[in-house]
Amino acid sequence: GYRPILDAFRVFAKTDDLLYTDASLNSTQRGEFVCPSTRKPCSCGSKDVCDEISVEQKSACGDTNEHLPYSDIDGTRYTNKELIFPPELLLRKLTYLKLSGFGGLKWYRPLQLQHVLDLKARYPDAKLVVGNTEIGIEMRLKEFQYQVLVCVASVPELNKLSLMDDGLEIGAAVRLSELLDVFKKAIKVRAPHEISSCKAFIEQIKWFAGTQIKNVASVGGNICTASPISDLNPLWMVTGAKFQIIDCKGKIRTTGAEKFFLGYRKVDLASDEILLSIFLPWSRPCEFVKEFKQAHRRDDDIAIVNAGMRVFLEEKNGKWVVSDASIAYGGVAPLSISAAKTEEFLIAKTWNKELFQGALKVLENDIVLKENAP
Repeated sequence: GYRPILDAFRVFAKTDDLLYTDASLNSTQRGEFVCPSTRKPCSCGSKDVCDEISVEQKSACGDTNEHLPYSDIDGTRYTNKELIFPPELLLRKLTYLKLSGFGGLKWYRPLQLQHVLDLKARYPDAKLVVGNTEIGIEMRLKEFQYQVLVCVASVPELNKLSLMDDGLEIGAAVRLSELLDVFKKAIKVRAPHEISSCKAFIEQIKWFAGTQIKNVASVGGNICTASPISDLNPLWMVTGAKFQIIDCKGKIRTTGAEKFFLGYRKVDLASDEILLSIFLPWSRPCEFVKEFKQAHRRDDDIAIVNAGMRVFLEEKNGKWVVSDASIAYGGVAPLSISAAKTEEFLIAKTWNKELFQGALKVLENDIVLKENAP
């Protein structure tokens, strides 16, 4: 189903003619054109057909090569005039916006954190949006009604990304693609033992969603949606991430990720509070973090079950002993949950295959799916 779309876009690209031909066909040796759709010789792209366009048609329509960076007839032949992104849009300054919509809907775009807090104080039920990838679906497809929407995508305080000595600080409005980039940067500049959690996040974000979604969807939006199948929330829980929360008066409190999720799409946020940032500590020596996701498709699909796992080992009497462990699962309960009994079973035991098999048996009773589970 994608071939005609790709073939259509290919005429606008600098491409190799070999993609349009099949060397195995004798006709190509005589210079005949092979249709990329039927894989059979045809005249749709031959020079003879192109030359049949009358002079009157060209003069009536104008010479496209004078105005466009490509030829209408031959997509592989470019002119020197490349289209660029409009400079006036690059230089355009953001402004505070207030828009009114159907049914009394109000839409705000503040540019400062204080403005966000003031709006939240005035409208406690207001929904904060960045990429609108969740709220938009709820309003369009599920017919949810929200009277006040506050777009926080342009608030500098919510877009911070800082690599610090003890970890990584991530603003709640940071896009997932930006988060992926900073994890890749951290891998290059931090010590090898500090980046185990970064590698796990990189692998999980790779299969999180399509690129277009990751370019607009935010970290905080994914966290506060509290989906039971969120691919990232189990990793936040096991890596010891801390969430900074600010209220309308500017008071900041910190809570651990493992305590933040209270129920189905319910989190530890009061009506006058918003998620400010996430702090992710660097991994310690001999601390290992691993991600897991099982879905129907590998690319761009929601998880059936996902997980985050962390183990911290110490050497004692020539053996590796589990000093600390964290395991969290998504897709097995109304919220992301920890496998507490399995974690307790692992701690203070020697790390070997027998321990692994024993942990699997404990896990069978630790995480139990009901027969009517969705």
